[in-house]
Formats: sequence, C-alpha cells, structure tokens
Amino acid sequence: MKYTFILKAVFHSISHRKLSVFTSIFAISAAFAFLAAIGCVSFGLAATAVNSSLAFPLIVGPAGASDTTLVMSTLFNTDKPAGTLDYEVAEKLAGDERVSAVFPIARSDSYMGIPITGVESSYINEIARGFSEIDNDIESHDILGENGKKCAVVGAKTAARYEMKVGDTFFGSHGSVGDEDAHMHDFEYKVCAVMKAVNGPEDFAIFTNLRSVWEIHEHGHHHHHEEAEDKEHEHEHASEGKITAVLVKTKNPVFTAALEREYSENGFTSATDTGRTVRKLLTYMNKAEKAAGFFSYGTLFLVMVMVFVTIMTSINERKREMALMRTLGIGKLPISLMIFLELFFISVFGIALGTLGGHAVLAIFKPVIDFELGINLEPFFFTEIEFRGTVYTLIAGVVLSLAAMLKIYRMNLVEEIAKD
Repeated sequence: MKYTFILKAVFHSISHRKLSVFTSIFAISAAFAFLAAIGCVSFGLAATAVNSSLAFPLIVGPAGASDTTLVMSTLFNTDKPAGTLDYEVAEKLAGDERVSAVFPIARSDSYMGIPITGVESSYINEIARGFSEIDNDIESHDILGENGKKCAVVGAKTAARYEMKVGDTFFGSHGSVGDEDAHMHDFEYKVCAVMKAVNGPEDFAIFTNLRSVWEIHEHGHHHHHEEAEDKEHEHEHASEGKITAVLVKTKNPVFTAALEREYSENGFTSATDTGRTVRKLLTYMNKAEKAAGFFSYGTLFLVMVMVFVTIMTSINERKREMALMRTLGIGKLPISLMIFLELFFISVFGIALGTLGGHAVLAIFKPVIDFELGINLEPFFFTEIEFRGTVYTLIAGVVLSLAAMLKIYRMNLVEEIAKD
C-alpha cells in the first residue's frame, strides 16, 4: 500500500512541476536525438563505402592522383578527377590475365549539381538491378551502345528528385559545380532509362556513353579557344581518347596488390586498392564519430547534473510535504525512494522520447539526407553509440538518484522545517 502511494506521489509531483520536468526531459531527448543522427548517418556512410569497395577492388587513374581522390571521384562522385589518362590503359588492363573485367569512366558534365559520367554498357550491366523505365528503342543489355550514344541513364534518386522520365531532354553544364568558368553545353541529353534503386552513390548520378563524352568535348574545344579554358578542359574532363579512371575487377587479392604496385610505379598512372583506401576513410570516420559521441556524452552528463540540481531544489520546496508523509507513517526509506524514482523516471522518459523522436526525424528527412550525402540511410537502426549513451545515462541517473535519495534519508525534516 505504501509503495502504491509512493508511485502516486511521484506522478503527482511530476504533474505539478510540469515546466521543470518538461525542460529536463526535453534536454535529455535532444541529446539522444543527436546521438541517433550521428549513429545512423555514420552507419549509412560506412555501409555504402564498404558495398562500393567490394564491387571494384582496384582503381587506376592518372599519375599523381591520391588514393582518396581516386575513390571519392569515381565511386562516390564527390571529388574532382585528378586529370586524365589514355584509353589504351583500359585496353591494356582488359588484356591482362589477372583481370576479370575493366570499366573505363570519363567525367563529363553535370546537371543541377549531379555529375554526368561517361561509361560503357558493361558498367551499367554491372551496377544496375534493372530499370524502372527504359526506352523501347534501347536494348537493356547494350543500353549505351550505338543506339544509345546520346542517351542518359539516370539514377533512381536523381530521377525522383528532378522528376526525370524516359524521353525527357536536358543540357549539361561544363565545369564542376560552382566553378567560375562553368557554362552550358549545346549538347542535348535524352533520358533513355531510369535505373531501379541500388542503394549506393549510383542512385545519385547520371551516366552517358563514353564515346559521346569525347565527341561533346572535342566539339567544345572548337568553340573555346582561350588558353586557360583549354587547360581546364584537359584537366577535368576527358577529351577524345581520354578517360579519368578505370575501375578494375581482379581475379584475387594477390593480383590486386601486384597490379596496384605496377600501375603506381610506372610514372604514368596511379592505382589504389579500393578496400584498403575505404578502410582508411572509415577509420577517420570512426574517429569523427567517437569525437562527436564524446561531446554528446559530455552534454548528457551536464544535462543529468542539471536535472539533479532541479530535483534537489524541489526537495527544499517540498520539506513540509515530506514532513506530512512522515506524520502519516511513511518511513524515511519510502520517501527517499520517491525522490529516487522521480529522477530515474525523468531519465528513462528522456531516453525513450529522444531515441524514438530522433529516429522519427531521421525517417522524415531521409530523402533529403540520402540525396545530399549520397548514402542509403537506415533511420530506425539502433547503433552502438546510442547503446553506450543509454547505458551511461542510466548509470548517471541511478548514481544521481541514489545521491538525492541519500540526502533525503539523512535529512531531519522536523529540524529543517523549524529552521525555515
């Protein structure tokens, strides 16, 4: 009976201190929502990076290109290519018995900030999981063949965001997004297919025929004679017979290591083991996640201290109420337990609300986050950083609750009231 009374008293106290309780719960919830965002975004980035690295074990690019630049400019389309190399490099790799497949790529233009990349049909066949739309005049197995020289294959999320469908036409902008010399080409692309979602960077890209890229930029050179601009054409985009990188599938990891060494030491090209480079990137990402986590844990600790101070302040205001409980036969331990439960409930409610609310917000903004970061976000995935945050907060809540409980247990309510 006493403990039923204590529970009622706890909820009665919470309901009569709505503002301070709401503020405490909101502060804990906000910290946990931030933890949810850190965990889910980091997990999504890591999963996308790992999946992409497994598809193409080796990347060969121009001499001087760093490992990170090769990966970010080819697999993730988030960096400028370091330069160009001859198409003959791809042909040489294709004839190597250690290689099972090669996929030459050439960064072309961009549309609304989305990179347009020149590839061959084999690349589309490699990455696509089918097409939600495809032109009747185009064969899916040779989608960028002779009949598809001027067509564009659009990633699922790019098509959804810009409402692009088969038959639509658009013009690409030469130069990277934000470049001062960026300008519109007079070459018109036609959407001939929209890929089904692959949950990777390819969903946020546009692909066109590799040889049409050469034709576009060869034509562009005839119209732009300024020396600086010609240099920019040569540096960032593939002119005739030039590509920006080759994605390579090797027959085993030993061949990957050997080819990387050969194509990095010849003085004409650079090469990187995709898996190793991605692991390095993930290491940096994990450090950033841990740093953000430590700040979040620190914030949670400060929030818990704030809640503790609020509870202790309320204790001084409720001395008469607790003295009345003593006169009704309620012992020190049950009264102390009431304070313990009040602080513990606030902690649990804050954790629950913050976790659910944080993941719900991520689900609402998933399309925007997916598109801006180029990842496949799992909004309701509970991550390790959240688990640790929950454990740390519960431990802090229990410790602070016990401290408050001990203070009440040692307090002589009659003397405290007499002082007042």
